Amino acid sequence: MRMRPSARCALVVAVCTIGGGSHLHSQQPALLARAGEIPVGPGSGTIVVVDVNRDGHPDIVARHLLQKRVTIFLGDGKGAFAPSPSNPIALTNQPGGIALADLNGDAIPDLAVTASERDEVDIFLGNGTGGFTRAPGSPLVASPSRDFFTRGVALRDVNGDRRLDIVTTNGRESTFSILFGDGRGGFTPGPTTRRESNDARHVFDFGDINGDGHVDAAVGHFGHRDNPEPGRVSVLLGDGTGVFRDGAPMPTLPTDPHSLTLADVNGDRRLDLVISHGDRRLSVLLNDGTGTFTQAPGSPFGMTAEVYEVVARDIDRDGKIDLIAAAADSATVLLGDGRGRFTPAPGSPFHSGPGSYFLAVGDFNEDGKQDVVTSSFEGDRVTLFLGR
Repeated sequence: MRMRPSARCALVVAVCTIGGGSHLHSQQPALLARAGEIPVGPGSGTIVVVDVNRDGHPDIVARHLLQKRVTIFLGDGKGAFAPSPSNPIALTNQPGGIALADLNGDAIPDLAVTASERDEVDIFLGNGTGGFTRAPGSPLVASPSRDFFTRGVALRDVNGDRRLDIVTTNGRESTFSILFGDGRGGFTPGPTTRRESNDARHVFDFGDINGDGHVDAAVGHFGHRDNPEPGRVSVLLGDGTGVFRDGAPMPTLPTDPHSLTLADVNGDRRLDLVISHGDRRLSVLLNDGTGTFTQAPGSPFGMTAEVYEVVARDIDRDGKIDLIAAAADSATVLLGDGRGRFTPAPGSPFHSGPGSYFLAVGDFNEDGKQDVVTSSFEGDRVTLFLGR
């Protein structure tokens, strides 16, 4: 069964849109080398890289939507992985989104999982050895919504008290809800922010967009594939209490914004926007520091395949942010010039397993080079690429 995932973006770059860059790179060694596959079970989606057992080595946590489970695999620092004592974590609902961070103040990563069937969050507390147990009072109700949708989750300090809060997103209703954390594992319901929906679908990301120290929201609005209207992205500025207001108008975009990522792509310490589109284009919008955005040079870029998720990271260690992206059967690396322009990396795209709609980046063999792992929604093994 092939499904279109609901989270953020990916891309494959058309050689004709970047001039002769690909031909130039073809004379250089490939940036990544396929190192093998890790059997994590069928239907893997979102992947998070985090050291769950505090041994200093990066581990991987994967969401399995249809199987109603989360899997945890512990890294040995040499590029090999083994199941954790809690693997897999069985759920009662399809997991919409996953996120990991210390939610109860014990310096051990905990797991937050949203449900697709309702606006609830399951909390699993980490024990520091790779094991997880359901927290008292879990699941937590974020809002009364019962609309079925693959909901997302983000862990951010929304109210500035230095304690992580939980933000759940509903892409169908165009809402996001807040659960305020007390730093000890307790949460209380906060406000819900709603945007106009008109049968569109929506994607979200959160960060300090205008530099005032408060978490803001970026919302991409996209409709059906045959919708000819221009795409829209809204910026909502947070006031530090959980209330959000409209920001500056955004530039016109290609149709069907599919997913978005907030990241500083040009090194000015301001969060920019990377937006994928269903018509196989990618927009890079540069932030002037006040929340006003303009298209980067050459944006929007033409693509050869639909984009599902993009991770912004300096993968070639030149001090400039690059884009690492997942398509249906490949991972693509675009090298940034530090000014918002991007060109394909040597050897890119890199063939992966079927349904590689999501990816994550980390130094899995601890050689100082960034590696990539891609999901396999239509297989049972994730693909590992090691940096060269």
